[in-house]
Amino acid sequence: MIMYYLKWPLLFIACFILQTSFVPSMDVLGVKPDLLMIILFFFAIRYGVMPGLFMGFVLGLTQDLYTPALLGQNALANTLIGAGIGLFNEKVMRTDPFVKSIILLVMFLLHDAFFMLILVMKNNAHASVVVPELFMKTVPRALYSVVLAALFYVWEFFPKPAGRNY
Repeated sequence: MIMYYLKWPLLFIACFILQTSFVPSMDVLGVKPDLLMIILFFFAIRYGVMPGLFMGFVLGLTQDLYTPALLGQNALANTLIGAGIGLFNEKVMRTDPFVKSIILLVMFLLHDAFFMLILVMKNNAHASVVVPELFMKTVPRALYSVVLAALFYVWEFFPKPAGRNY
């Protein structure tokens, strides 16, 4: 029973540790996946708006405290994304894994767009730098992360031998 309540916090802690220690070694042509966004996506899909909003805020605040950026920048972007994904799945429709993978890709684009717009406002820069950044950095990172998330769907829906409990 206690593992039921500790499963998601332990997954978030494990993903944060892996993101800061192991993921840099998974670098492919300068692109690294974002495990925290993947786990936030699965959490918000499973539990809905308010838990997704809360967990997005907690994850974003943890990232803000860990990295020397504008405090609240990750928290705001992750909160919006957690609530949006939870709302989409709760109110709009429940979909198959392929559509969820596309939604995950869109989630990455929206997250980084929020993040970069805050950065543009902070630095009084021109907003024209956002679109090239999205295509040069976000799209490859999002595709890499979607491939990792798709591995979960393959494992989930792959036929398992009879008689074994996984």
